[in-house]
Amino acid sequence: MACLCALAACQPKEVEELQEVTLVLTLPKVDGKLTFVEGQLSAKDLNMGGTKTFALPALENLQVSLPRGYYDIELRASVLVEGTEMLLRGYRKGLPVTGVTRDSLRCTLGSGSAGWVIAEIFFAGTQTPEGKNYIGDKYVVLYNNSSDTLDAAGLVLVESKLKNTSKFTLTPDFREQYIGADALYRIPADGKYPVAPGKRVLLVDNAMNHKQANSNSFDLSGADWEWYDQSTNPNVTDVDNPDVPNLEKIYCYTLTIWGPNNQGNTSFAIGRLPEDLTIEAYLSDYKLDYDYINVTSAGTFNMSATTYLFPNEWVLDAVNLCPSDTYQWLVLDLSLDAGYTYVAATGSDKTRFGKSVRRKTTATIDGRRVLQDTNNSDDDFLKAQTADPFYFD
Repeated sequence: MACLCALAACQPKEVEELQEVTLVLTLPKVDGKLTFVEGQLSAKDLNMGGTKTFALPALENLQVSLPRGYYDIELRASVLVEGTEMLLRGYRKGLPVTGVTRDSLRCTLGSGSAGWVIAEIFFAGTQTPEGKNYIGDKYVVLYNNSSDTLDAAGLVLVESKLKNTSKFTLTPDFREQYIGADALYRIPADGKYPVAPGKRVLLVDNAMNHKQANSNSFDLSGADWEWYDQSTNPNVTDVDNPDVPNLEKIYCYTLTIWGPNNQGNTSFAIGRLPEDLTIEAYLSDYKLDYDYINVTSAGTFNMSATTYLFPNEWVLDAVNLCPSDTYQWLVLDLSLDAGYTYVAATGSDKTRFGKSVRRKTTATIDGRRVLQDTNNSDDDFLKAQTADPFYFD
């Protein structure tokens, strides 16, 4: 036995076979000189877990060695554009490494720290103590993540038409340049609404004290804004609090009343229309008819649909939502959000009620929260948090 153990101990360990991976960088076009400062590449192993990181020597085609598997690849680099420091990001989801691999990595530029961010989204709603679904208490929290007072006038809340749980072949595939919107509501642009650094703006469905009807809900009567819909169905009507101003309704797919998708499978963004673009002109110029192929168990069907395009260049912040077990694709371009966040495993998971997604706090400066904003919701958000519309007060 001792000899056998000795022989076993002397056997050489199996060496992990590494594969050569070449990533061809596609850099954004800029006006002026782009200078590399520093950066790194990370490869998250989707099969075995763990993440390998590699220092970037320069902004040119990259060669790294990885074991066989599937990887989420992310590049983050600090660069100077005509003396202004900016964040360069590239993201490739689910890269298969089964041998010598060559793939492309499209990179985008951003500030890495937007002024306005989406701080919390409560989309699932609550349930009464009797276990009945309750509607009307959904909300979205916007947050001034800068060190300056910002004007909230003109901020547009956008919900995507496409769902992260349903992948289609689109013609045209507009995601690289636009968000296809199903709902757009705006803080009126005809005034000034200053918001101090570290302060929030609370947008709600119905600005009322919901605790009077449901002890598991919230008192939202003091919200900053509510979205209100003139329903075409007399049996399904909205509630309007005259003491809380209404958001402007630019467009919404429903003829009754809107609420964020309660399964959490769409994406949200905030942004602004150009100052010289009226709502009427937007609805006229940014409407798109597109085709898509829907593959189901009953067969493959050629379909068509209509959406309103919201250009990515108008976007200030964006968040992908998707139940963790039903993800199929990202409906937003990777430059807006390279990941997704969730409150439950599936859209029908009853544990989602009363829970929200909430952005992480990275630091506190002179009493002001600084929220994490890397344009990757998987990293930036705390998942399945107990909803609290006043958490950022």
